[in-house]
Amino acid sequence: KAVVSTQSTGNHFSCVMYLIGLLLLGCTVYFANHCWDILRKRWQLSHIPSPGVDSFFQGNKPTLKKWKEDNKFFDLISLWRENHGDLFLFWSMRTPFIFVFEADCLHEIATNIADYRKVDLLPNRYLYAQKIIGLESILSGSGIQWAIKRKSITAFFTKTNMRKVFRRCNDHMKGQILQKWRERIGTGRQVELHDELAITFASFLQVFGLHDFYPPEQIADNVYQILETIPKQLFESSTYMIDPDREVKAKIIDQMRTDLFVIVNQKHDEIGFGQDTELQPDDLVGHLIVANKTKTGNGPQRVSNMISNVVDDLMTVCLVMDNMVKQMCMIFILLEHEKEIQGKLVEELRAVDINHHDDLQKLVYTEKCILEAMRMAPALLRGTRNYFSKGKGKIGKYDIPINKIRVHHSEYMMQMDPKVWHEPKQFDPERWNGDFTPPPYAYVPFWAGQRGCIGKHLAMMLLKITLSTLCKNFEFNQMFDKEKPPVFDSRFAVMRILNKVSIDVQPVKS
Repeated sequence: KAVVSTQSTGNHFSCVMYLIGLLLLGCTVYFANHCWDILRKRWQLSHIPSPGVDSFFQGNKPTLKKWKEDNKFFDLISLWRENHGDLFLFWSMRTPFIFVFEADCLHEIATNIADYRKVDLLPNRYLYAQKIIGLESILSGSGIQWAIKRKSITAFFTKTNMRKVFRRCNDHMKGQILQKWRERIGTGRQVELHDELAITFASFLQVFGLHDFYPPEQIADNVYQILETIPKQLFESSTYMIDPDREVKAKIIDQMRTDLFVIVNQKHDEIGFGQDTELQPDDLVGHLIVANKTKTGNGPQRVSNMISNVVDDLMTVCLVMDNMVKQMCMIFILLEHEKEIQGKLVEELRAVDINHHDDLQKLVYTEKCILEAMRMAPALLRGTRNYFSKGKGKIGKYDIPINKIRVHHSEYMMQMDPKVWHEPKQFDPERWNGDFTPPPYAYVPFWAGQRGCIGKHLAMMLLKITLSTLCKNFEFNQMFDKEKPPVFDSRFAVMRILNKVSIDVQPVKS
């Protein structure tokens, strides 16, 4: 028995050592492949200007992390651009990235959607596998079917259709929204600017077919909670995975999508299966159903998928409305130290009565202020694409001998480029006088090409309507904390304002 026991123990020991040997061999092979992959890619891309890596395995990640933590990401990119030109390469771990400023390259990114494709798993689309706007929405989709859908829904957002929906938007602003402002402000009070404006813009969703959805206050709060979860996912991932707050946010997203599904399904039953149904100009839900039907066709399963795609689009609209909120906030923030400009703007807004869409054209100085605010603080600070070069493509004058590479560009940096803009940090609406036209891709707050923002006419209309009504009825006095001034977070592609802005609001007395 002792001999058998010893032999059995020896066999077990041999098996364990064999498994350990296999594990070590596998780790060695993986490590060798990892090192070879880094060496191969760096050799293949060595002809592209680069700041040089901090370390073999981390690339430029330590430098990127430090500058991002100090909220100076754009300062770092400016420094690298100054040293290496308008197209340069940097590394995060073993992944290469190219940053471009050249107009020809930006034009290629904007128009060549076959090779420059959307990056799928970004936080605004999936939050730890929790679907928000998905991968098939008007913002996140790609491919031929997406192009068909986008072309169909673009009809809703044209300037012609905005003329048709203007009256309802304007009446809603002057009626229900203004009344709620008066109730909340009373004889005067201090409020959080973003919170108040978020409720205002969420209220417009009632005009566009979501009158049976949540109250504007709940929509604004839900969107805020969802968006504030993204920084935790990106920068506190180790603790956020076990944070019970994550489940709360997941339930908010699930509930919003579930309730929107019910609304869309009811609307679909009203419209029926025909694609030639006459829709009201302001019926965004109906237009989205028809556009997605054009993409998916009929049939029970296809109808279910179509409704899910419409929900993706409506979640996108809810999140994009927050971009308008931030843009409006930045107008107030940038005007804080420009009392003369502020006075001139308010004077025009109070002098012009907005009753018809054509009246918006009279707000000449207001439009200049909006254009200048979008130049200095665009809602989209930077963008990214996966370039599928298939080993034989070019970016600018440089060959890309690998199959895929991530390409970055920055609307903000192009619009603050001292090579193009005189005193770019100065808020100057007068630079938009006359027939001034910026050079190609020097001013792209709504981006450009086939990926350009289809809602730009709606955004400009709502910004003007809101500014006009609020400035006619209230006096605004910002109350910034000098220790924590409002700035935007350069770590993110979409503008995120750090430090809330308190504002003293008083009703106009005459």
